[in-house]
Amino acid sequence: MGKNKKSFIQGIKDQFSVKAIVLIPIAVGINLVGGMLASNLKLPIFLDMIGTIVSAALAGPWVAALVGLLTNIFLALVSNPVYLPYSVVSVGVALVVGFMMRAGLFKKIWGVVIIWLASTVVSAALAGSVTYFVFGGATGATGSSLLTVTLIAATQEILGSIFASSMIENLIDRAIAFAIAYVILKYIPKRLRSQYSLDGTDDFAEDPDGSPA
Repeated sequence: MGKNKKSFIQGIKDQFSVKAIVLIPIAVGINLVGGMLASNLKLPIFLDMIGTIVSAALAGPWVAALVGLLTNIFLALVSNPVYLPYSVVSVGVALVVGFMMRAGLFKKIWGVVIIWLASTVVSAALAGSVTYFVFGGATGATGSSLLTVTLIAATQEILGSIFASSMIENLIDRAIAFAIAYVILKYIPKRLRSQYSLDGTDDFAEDPDGSPA
């Protein structure tokens, strides 16, 4: 039992290599740009997990979880405090995505689709719970609240409307995030990707220019 615990903790520590630590502020920066853009434009999506997905593929789930947590903390400080409770969503999704990537699912398009759908379900469950239990149904901070209110008015069912709107929003948001992250990772030369021990993209056969990676 003690050995397994030590191995688990060591496994987490191993993900935080020098290169992973350097990657963290870059990934957080990508998230902040997307998140603030979506917030300022009142979009019904979030765009704040692109960097998290990239870091999960390159450095592992725990690095991605830290990226997600830091992203929400910064967004709460510079944009809107409502982002703070949703840290649980960023951390939860980062871990799910990261571990699925470690299983090799991000190496093929069909695997990306599976991770996208899984992350959507996790996001909807966690975000819907935060919206319902913390904010009582709608935060009023983003365009997502409009969809929630519309569904509540149409169905007169608060909890179901919250989770339905969360599922729709996250389905679209995660699709965009994964598409952008996939392109970013595709354009990183394999020799650079291979420097990360937990690279979840290591069997991209070619670089974008068509030459062997």
